[in-house]
Amino acid sequence: MKNRKAVFTTKWIAYTAMLTALVVATSVIPPVPIGTNNVYWCDGMILLGAYLMDPVASFIIGGLGSALYDFGIGHIHMAVASLLIHGLQAAVTSALLHCAFRRFKREPLFAIISATVGAVIVIGGYFLTYWLIFPLTAGNSKYGLIYAADRVLRNVIQEIVGITLATVLCYGTTFKKQLEKNNLLPDFKKEILNNKTNETEVQNEE
Repeated sequence: MKNRKAVFTTKWIAYTAMLTALVVATSVIPPVPIGTNNVYWCDGMILLGAYLMDPVASFIIGGLGSALYDFGIGHIHMAVASLLIHGLQAAVTSALLHCAFRRFKREPLFAIISATVGAVIVIGGYFLTYWLIFPLTAGNSKYGLIYAADRVLRNVIQEIVGITLATVLCYGTTFKKQLEKNNLLPDFKKEILNNKTNETEVQNEE
């Protein structure tokens, strides 16, 4: 699939779809109750996708995966918030790791730093949504400052669990190295960054 700015290969599409499905699947896993809230496992897959894929794919994986889960369980009012918040979480994490920090060594360390920035987006995004947006749009009196504050601890714990899970899977094992060794990952530089070469090839073919 080609356009003037990028080339999206079958491998890229397949990985994006597979990781999006994993986000939905891990959202269905029974959560861990923390006080009056529940901690879900999906952030681990969202961040794993961000560690492996480019920002465009990461936005789809995190945002669309979360939104599909909300639609599936009937939380339609949450879908747009999930799409934007988790989409930005994944896209920013990927952009920092693969663009801003790509020249630095110790990738696992910068992956954690990038994911922490993404975690701030999630925590802050949901806090503002529950406090300022949902009281006006969801028509439910339970939302407001107290509800938003109560969810902060839950989101902090969920992000810590997600960062730990994604980092251990990606860097604590040989998972990513084996994918790269066997050429099973989309080539981020060739498919997204180095698009001028692809444009030249297309023009020469014409």
